[in-house]
Amino acid sequence: MTIKIRRAKSSDKEEILGFCTNTFSWGDYIDQVWDYWFSDKNGRLFVVEDKEGRKIGVSHVAVCPGGRSAWLEGVRVRPEYRRSRIATELLDRMLAYAGRRGARQASAIVSSENVPSQRMMEKNGFAAVSRWVYYSTDQKFAQQKTEARPATLADLDRIWAYLQKSRIYCLSAGKYVRAWHWYPLDRKALRGLIREKSVAVTGDDDIDGVVIINAKGYWKRTDVLQIVYLDSASRKSLQDLLTFAANIYGSGRYERMHVVCHDSKSITSMLKSFKKEEDSELFLLYSKEFTQ
Repeated sequence: MTIKIRRAKSSDKEEILGFCTNTFSWGDYIDQVWDYWFSDKNGRLFVVEDKEGRKIGVSHVAVCPGGRSAWLEGVRVRPEYRRSRIATELLDRMLAYAGRRGARQASAIVSSENVPSQRMMEKNGFAAVSRWVYYSTDQKFAQQKTEARPATLADLDRIWAYLQKSRIYCLSAGKYVRAWHWYPLDRKALRGLIREKSVAVTGDDDIDGVVIINAKGYWKRTDVLQIVYLDSASRKSLQDLLTFAANIYGSGRYERMHVVCHDSKSITSMLKSFKKEEDSELFLLYSKEFTQ
């Protein structure tokens, strides 16, 4: 099959969205992010055409802050063109773009139920490095007391020391989430998140729990509060961290709360008892080291 992969044009949008509406049981999100991806100065939105010029595929790659890693997302192919290696060719093109920009590692998430995409990633040298769970609810909570507190830069060394010993941090592949991109949670990122007032902790001299909260929403969803990293050494600490986030969520500004964290039994069992679960999904985080 003769295809052409090129940079997206604004005129591609309508035709692309025409086959990106019912990708999943709940629909798709490409319509919400097209404009962001199209104007992304740190990434590239690709479109695939067949020999007649019909739009048959799309994907987006973004180079993460620091420039050493890339995020791959939004691979979609018209149903009648699937199993034609188009997704693999898009993957190759995204990796080539990222490599030219200096990236040497790439990551992506795949639903735990999407076996064909998992196989494609694995055939192309990616390995599943972490398992994440997503919960969403519009349940409202009464304000409660909590021993969790906002982190300050004075806590930076203690938080970093805690994370370096944390099993959850290791199983999370050292990542946190921002606008549905998984980024390295290194010391530099942690410092920035503390400055943004996005981090809360339990413990004083000995930190025993960390939560990262996105209170700004994502895309056009400013009415969503997200927990984007959750790590605790005890059930009490976990309860306090969740209560801290729920108190912010209950301020009246938000319509929904999302939790995106490592699929740890201790965490997910607490989440299920803590709130009414409305939507949930499991994801596998794939990663690959590469050279240009």
